[in-house]
This record gives sequence, C-alpha cells and structure tokens, in this order.
Amino acid sequence: MTENITFSFVARNKFNMVREGVSAPAQSGEFIAKNAQHVKIHETGLDKLCEEMLTSITNKLEVPDTGANILQPPKDHERAADWVFVADALNFCFWSYTGAEKWTVDGHSGYYALEAALSRAIKEGIDIANPEYYSKITAEQLCTIMRSDNEVQMPLFDERITVLHEVGTVLLKKYNGTFKNCLKEANKSAVKLLEIVVNDFPCFRDEATFKGQKVALYKRAQILVADIWNFFGGSGWGEFTDIDKMTMFADYRVPQVLVYFGALSYTDELMDKLKIDILLPSGSEEEVEIRGCSIHAVELLKQMIAHKLQGQNVEVPNSSLIDYYLWCYRRKYADDMESIPFHKTLGIYY
Repeated sequence: MTENITFSFVARNKFNMVREGVSAPAQSGEFIAKNAQHVKIHETGLDKLCEEMLTSITNKLEVPDTGANILQPPKDHERAADWVFVADALNFCFWSYTGAEKWTVDGHSGYYALEAALSRAIKEGIDIANPEYYSKITAEQLCTIMRSDNEVQMPLFDERITVLHEVGTVLLKKYNGTFKNCLKEANKSAVKLLEIVVNDFPCFRDEATFKGQKVALYKRAQILVADIWNFFGGSGWGEFTDIDKMTMFADYRVPQVLVYFGALSYTDELMDKLKIDILLPSGSEEEVEIRGCSIHAVELLKQMIAHKLQGQNVEVPNSSLIDYYLWCYRRKYADDMESIPFHKTLGIYY
C-alpha cells in the first residue's frame, strides 16, 4: 500500500497492454501497490532518496561509478546488438545465500561476472553473440565460457542452456539470425520492441497473477530495451522515441536500496523471512508485492524529481536511468547495505 502519497504519475505514463489481458508494468505496479499487504511505500523515504539523487544531477543524472571496467564490443561491431541481447538473455539470478562463496569471473561478481565471461569468450575467439553457435551450445561449451575464479558454478546453469537454445532458435527461425531485425521491426519504439520480445521469446515473459489480475513485471525484457538504448547512446540501433515509457527493472537489489532509504518497508513477518534466507516462490504474493511496489515507488520518485526540477534547464531522468542509478548506488555502497536483507527467488525472470 502507499502511505500519504497523492502523486498519480502512472496515469500520464501508461501505455497499451503489451500482451492481451495483461496490464503493462507501470499499471501493474500501481495496482499491486494499492492492494499490497506485506509491502508499503513511504513518501518520506521517497523524498529522502529524491534529495540524495538531486545532488547527482547537474545537466543530467550522473550514475555512481562502481569501478567495473569490462571491455565491450565497439558500437559499430556487426554483432554489437546481438552481444547486448545474449547478455540480457542470460541476465538473471546471480544471488548467493548469506555467507556463501560467490560465482566470480576476473574478480567480478553478479552481472559484471557475466559480462566479464562474455568478454573473455570473445577474446578467445568464441562466437558467443551468434545464435548459430549458442542455439546448439553444449553444457561443456557453456561451462568453459562461464568458468569461474573458484569452484562455484554459475547459478541456474541448466536453465541458462535452455534459454540460449530457445532465444537462438527464435532468432534463426524468425529474425534471420540477428536481433537487429527485431530492432528494425520495432521501428524506434521501445514499447514495440518490448512487445516483440515478450511475445516471441517466452523466457522474457515475466508475468504473474495478483489479486485475480494478470500483471507484468518484465524486468529482463525492459532492461534489454534500456541496455540497447544505453549501449548505443540513444542513437542508431539505440534510438527510441518512447524510452520514457519503460519502468524500472524489478529485481533483488533495487528494492534493497529503496528499503535502505525508507521508501519501502516490509511487514515484520516478511522481514524475518528475508533475514534467514527463506526463498520466496516466483509469483508468490510477497514476491510480487516487493517487485510491483518497487516499480510504483520509482514511478512516484520520477514524478517527485520532475516536480523539484521544474523550471530548471536540466534533463529529468526516466525510470531506466533512475534504476541504473539505484543499482549502481547499491554496488558502490554495498557495505552500507549489508544490514538490509534482499529477497531471494530462484527463477529466470530477474
């Protein structure tokens, strides 16, 4: 539920359903927040976070530097868009249990470990961005690509093989073997690209039923759209006329930052579960509430920032940029966040 908040940004920012009978993420977040029983949004916490973010806005929002320096393909590389696609196809479930050793590559953990592994594969001459290769990839081949600095295997390894086979096969059968043809079909529309991705690639179809209504979170699908936009600097393959219609990417870590600033709070019962690493099943009420309330909280935060910047000659950040900021903030201040437990769910959607 939402406490003492009168903003109604979603009404100005909603778009048509991406899939028939399923509310879009912004609408879904608003519906979930209004009906949540385990998670609450707080205006005072949003205001505190807003003030923190305003200190990072000069001409535009500056994202905290996390210190990661991983080589990516040049923007003019023939397979650059396909590299972003395969990275985001594999971008899910990197968390580890409290105190457990993490999967790391070249000293990086989480998503950065994935990027490091893919970058290493390219250096070693592996055609990892080509669906002709990864649609038939074997467990042995993927194990070599994702080999770690330690003995810890990449989480959900078998699921990642299945995902690569699925998305690679779709690209070959429907898009002549390249994600660039999805971008051409989207015709510079972020919403259209989102529609293509969730309809044609089932592993990106991050949906649930909450209080009898079909809702969409679409974390990986939306981050794919935003990563293409960000990678290409909003031009060329990354030019979208409606990028502002994407929401934040509901994962494990951004809710942790929202709780840290007091923008979100959990019931004592839910917090107790998180503190002892009790898994929240994918699609469960508590899990959907955490993710849905995070989406709505960021939409409200976006409106709050826009209101405070009114009349100033600065760029108001969209939800994608706010998400990048919060995610990088968590990476930069990881030690400060240790006291805030994050929810843990095993699954391919985030």
